[in-house]
Amino acid sequence: MLRNSYGKTITEVQTLAYILRFVSEGKTEKQIIEVFNGDIKLVRTWIETLMEIHFIAMNSFNELAITPDGKNYLDKFHLQ
Repeated sequence: MLRNSYGKTITEVQTLAYILRFVSEGKTEKQIIEVFNGDIKLVRTWIETLMEIHFIAMNSFNELAITPDGKNYLDKFHLQ
């Protein structure tokens, strides 16, 4: 179990979903790392995983962007 900067305990699947949501909101990797208390390794591992399963990709502006598959997956979660 992990804790995000809001003090909430979250599972690995929730971590994946939160990072996916933050990417869909246009947050940068640096901003996402801040939410996870500066845990660079955690965030980069999940970003790499999300890229490998084609839920996020780099767009033409070299920014993280959610893919249609990632959006479909994210729609299944009700994150606060």
